[in-house]
Amino acid sequence: MKTSNQKARQFVIQRVGFKGSNTFAEWKNGLIYFVYSYGYHFPMYAYKAGQWYANRDKYSVSTSRHQSQLNPLVDNVIELSTEEMKALV
Repeated sequence: MKTSNQKARQFVIQRVGFKGSNTFAEWKNGLIYFVYSYGYHFPMYAYKAGQWYANRDKYSVSTSRHQSQLNPLVDNVIELSTEEMKALV
């Protein structure tokens, strides 16, 4: 589903795939929901087995804006590096 980044947070919260402005989200292997900025090289958020994960690394000003816009706004988030996020798969 195509959407603006401003509206995409609702898709993230509901864990629905979407395509935004240089952002997108999809399920991997039906088990892990990933939210990306600009491509597969920078996963911002992941949801696996009832747990949210957030990328603690910084990439660019625009990616930091994406991280803010698409934050799932949950209390219990585990922060990981970019490489650790990629390893969740």
